Amino acid sequence: MRRAASLLAALLAVLVGLAVSISAVVVTAQVPEVAVKYVEGAIPLDPNSPVWADVQGVEVQLASQVLVYPISPTAESRTLLVKALHNGTHVAFHLEWSDGTQDVATPGGLDVFPDAVAIQFPTRLGQLPYICMGMVDNPVNIIYWKAGAGAENLVAGAGYGLSPEQRDALGLARSPVSPVELLPPNAQVVAARAAYAEGTWRVVLVRPTASVHPLMAQLAPGQPVSTAFAVWDGSRGERGGLKATSGWISFVLEAAAEAVTEVRTVTETVPGPAKVVEVTPTWAWAAIGVLIAVIALLLGLLLRHRQT
Repeated sequence: MRRAASLLAALLAVLVGLAVSISAVVVTAQVPEVAVKYVEGAIPLDPNSPVWADVQGVEVQLASQVLVYPISPTAESRTLLVKALHNGTHVAFHLEWSDGTQDVATPGGLDVFPDAVAIQFPTRLGQLPYICMGMVDNPVNIIYWKAGAGAENLVAGAGYGLSPEQRDALGLARSPVSPVELLPPNAQVVAARAAYAEGTWRVVLVRPTASVHPLMAQLAPGQPVSTAFAVWDGSRGERGGLKATSGWISFVLEAAAEAVTEVRTVTETVPGPAKVVEVTPTWAWAAIGVLIAVIALLLGLLLRHRQT
């Protein structure tokens, strides 16, 4: 009986520890709701265009990752200034951050880790996926820009949950070699332009509001869409999972009928308390279910011992 009681106590400790760790994952972001104003005409791709100078940005806090080794010994916080606008057919994000060195990949040159930035979208606008590169049953779409290489349209989290036939239908390789994959050529519909000066990167990333692939979310006026951001500093050796990331930020595209004649503030935070988004990975619920079943079995055995 003592052995069973000791085992029960150990399992309870594991369950509590798992619950605590999951709670750290579950609360993925405090999400302010940001309005993206509608403007008529072409969106300026040049990050130094005077149009962007008149747009008020939102400061997004970034934190160094704590999941991939080598983990930074000190918690570091960075800031990414995000501006956005849309013209009905396309949405543009103007991203600005400080970086003391300009690290650019040069084909045929010395190996360097380039500076980079990315925007992550859910592939569907229902339940938010796990913020760290999505999940098998709820992947994410990523626009990834790398200095010296341009922008790519990617998907993460879907690869190992699809059959070869499903992958063929989506234009993906039949066998995934990485959790992050390049979408097929007909989905490479993103544009980017960057400028670096005086220790600051400015990058404009543009994508269609319409979905051109099943693994891209449809963006419609009035419908909130969540985004998350990541920045890589090549001079620090950041690459792959080594990066600084944000929580989920909720954007809402303004309808054309709501636009005013002169639009100066394109992104602004709606007053009011922040919302907390909770996302629990499927594996976590399965693990908790197994532990609860084992604990219930042991409790039954203890009660039976006491009765006898």
